[in-house]
Amino acid sequence: MKLKKGAGIRKSDPTEELLNEELIGRAIWGCLKNGDSEGVIEVIRIYLEAVNKTQIAKESEMARSTMYHTLKSKNPTVRTLAKLVHACI
Repeated sequence: MKLKKGAGIRKSDPTEELLNEELIGRAIWGCLKNGDSEGVIEVIRIYLEAVNKTQIAKESEMARSTMYHTLKSKNPTVRTLAKLVHACI
């Protein structure tokens, strides 16, 4: 495929964008503003898929099964979500 010069196309690395904390923060904030608690969990789940879940589970001292259950649950506690996010940093 041949593109016109100056078409405004840029290279994109989806993994890099999924790991961008600023974008993740804006997405979570947007979900919270819209009352979309499931969206918050989805954003965190997508982020975790971009990083090594096993390593995160070890660093957070949380069992992998707990981590997976938390992300499948429709109402995890803020404390549990904070523990997951903290482990990702």
